[in-house]
Amino acid sequence: MSTTSTSAEPVSTASGAAVQATPQAAPAKAPRAYVIGMPIASAGLWMAVLAPALVVLAIKVSEITTPDTRAGALSLVAGVGAMVALLANPFFGRLSDRTTSRFGMRKPWIVGGSLVGLASLFLLGSGTDVATVLVAWVVAQLGFNAALAALVATLPDQAAPAERGRLSGLIGMTLPVGLVAAAFFAQLFDNALQMAVVPGVVGTAVAIAFAFTFKDRVLTEKPAPLNLKEILGSFYFNPRTYPGLGWAWLTKFMVYIGYCAGLLYLPYFFTDHLHVAETDVTSLVFQATLVSSAGTVATSLAGGWISDRIGKRKGMVIASALIMMVGLIVIATSSTTDQVLVGQAIAGLGLGCFGAVDVALIADLLPGSQSENAKTFGVFNIAQALPQSLVPAVAFPVIAFGGYPALFLGGAAVGIIGAVLVIRIKGVN
Repeated sequence: MSTTSTSAEPVSTASGAAVQATPQAAPAKAPRAYVIGMPIASAGLWMAVLAPALVVLAIKVSEITTPDTRAGALSLVAGVGAMVALLANPFFGRLSDRTTSRFGMRKPWIVGGSLVGLASLFLLGSGTDVATVLVAWVVAQLGFNAALAALVATLPDQAAPAERGRLSGLIGMTLPVGLVAAAFFAQLFDNALQMAVVPGVVGTAVAIAFAFTFKDRVLTEKPAPLNLKEILGSFYFNPRTYPGLGWAWLTKFMVYIGYCAGLLYLPYFFTDHLHVAETDVTSLVFQATLVSSAGTVATSLAGGWISDRIGKRKGMVIASALIMMVGLIVIATSSTTDQVLVGQAIAGLGLGCFGAVDVALIADLLPGSQSENAKTFGVFNIAQALPQSLVPAVAFPVIAFGGYPALFLGGAAVGIIGAVLVIRIKGVN
C-alpha cells in the first residue's frame, strides 16, 4: 500500500518557505530500524504515562490533602485525566493525519507531544495544590496521547499487510512492558517528583530518538481547515460507509467490557468474596498483574506472527477473545486465591493475542486513501477506554443482585457475544 501521495508538490512550512515533497514508495518490507524502534518507543511512552497513573498521583494527592479529602481529590484528578485521554487520542490522531510539516505527518506529534507530556510531569511532581496537579495531569494526558496516536498510525504507513500482525504483536507487548518498567522506576525513589520525572525523561528520550530513525509520510497538499462538523467527526466514523470497521469497533468494545469487569473489581473480589485480609490484597493484586502481563507478553508476538503466516485474522480474534473470557469465568468461580491467579494467567494469554491480531485486523480494514489512519485508530482507542467508565456505572446493581461472580460472569457473556460478532466483518479472512 502506498505510504504517501505520488505527487511532488511544494509544502508550506511554518516559516512560509516552500519545500518540495519527495514521493515515498511503499516499502516491500518495514525497515529494520522501524521494526526495532517503534515498539521500544511505544513502551517508553506507556512507561512515561503509566508511572503517574500507578503511583505518583496517589502519593502526590496524599501529600497535599487530608486523609478525609484525598480519596475524593484522587477520583477527581484521575477521572478528569481519563476523560481527557479518551478524547485526546482520536482528536490528535486526526490532526496527525492532516499535518503538512516538511518533517512528516507523525514526527511533529511524536516529538512535540512527548515534550509537552514531560514538562507537565515536572509540574505534577512539584505541585502543591489539587488544582495544579489536575491541570498538570490533564496536560500530560494531552501530550502523551498526541504522541501515542501518531506513533500507532505509523504502522499502516510503514508496514505491508503481510507483516502487520507480527509488528502489532510487538506493539501489544509494549503496554505490559511499560507497566512493569514504570513500577520498577517508581520503587527506586521516595518522592513524587522523581517518580514522575525519571520514567518520563527516559520514555520521552526513547520516543524522540525513534522519531528521527524512520522516513515519515509527507503530505503534498494542505487539507482544508477543520470545521466544527469535522472536529466532532474526530470521535467517530460512519459504520454504514465502513461496516467492517464498525463491527471491529463493536467487537473490541464488548470484549473490553468483559475484561474491565474483572480487572477493575479484582481487589474487592479478594476482600469481599474470598475474605482475604486487606493487608494481603496489594501483594495479591501485584501477583495477579504479573502473571497476566507474563501471559500477555508470551502470546502477543506469537499471535501476530501466526496471523501473518496463516493469513487469517478473524478466527484468531475470536479464539483469543474467548480465551480471555474463559479466564474471567475461572476467576468468577474461584474459591481460592491460587485459582484467581490461574484465571488471570489465562486472561493474559488471550489478551496478548487479541491485542496483537485486533490491531492488525483494524489496519487491514483501513480505507485505502490513508487520509484518516490515525483518527481511525484513535476512535478504536475509545472502544478500549470507554468500558473503564461504563463498567463502574452498571456494576453496583449487578453486584448487589449477585455479587462479584455475577459481575464477572456477566462481563464474560458480553465479551463472548462481542467475539462472535467478528464473523460479520467482510473483505478480510
